[in-house]
Amino acid sequence: MSKKDGLDDLRVRRTQKAIRVAFFELVKEKGFEHISVKDITDRALISRNTFYLHYADKYDLFNKICDDLMRTLFFRVGKRLRRAQQNDFDVESVASIIKSSILAIEENKEEYLILFSVSGTANILTDKINQISTIFLNFIKDDIEGISEWSMAYIIAGIAGFIRYYVLNGIENLDEECLNFSKIHFKSIIEIAQNTRNKKD
Repeated sequence: MSKKDGLDDLRVRRTQKAIRVAFFELVKEKGFEHISVKDITDRALISRNTFYLHYADKYDLFNKICDDLMRTLFFRVGKRLRRAQQNDFDVESVASIIKSSILAIEENKEEYLILFSVSGTANILTDKINQISTIFLNFIKDDIEGISEWSMAYIIAGIAGFIRYYVLNGIENLDEECLNFSKIHFKSIIEIAQNTRNKKD
């Protein structure tokens, strides 16, 4: 990569960061539905043309921000899930996976807090979390034969609810709460997975 390419890449990252900071400030102040691209560009001190080089509109910006948050969550949790998948599942390993997701969210907690707290963004973020939770459960779908789609939907909703509660309220004893959540929501799945694996062996 040439020196010029490096400077261009740095300029792009600085611009995107300025847009993102402006977006969150404005969403917190006015709500998502009441901000415009002009509001964002004025706050970020960039031109509208510069904004449109990166994003189609404020909805595209919001979706890409959510996708970035989910990407961080995916890579952090995915590694632990694959590690657990290679061994026997138990409530402790699942609790550890849940805790890793919370710690990944902690890195961007202020952004999650704003999006969960403001009209027009909470439902979209929840949908994104549901989508990533579905992907995680699909990793172990072969090990949980017989579980219904209704049960899957219940578990996915529980994960999103747990994350939302943590972001909005905090959790004093994270290890204990993750273990309790694992026991309540995943114990039956763990037993099904263990039985399925035993049948295959």
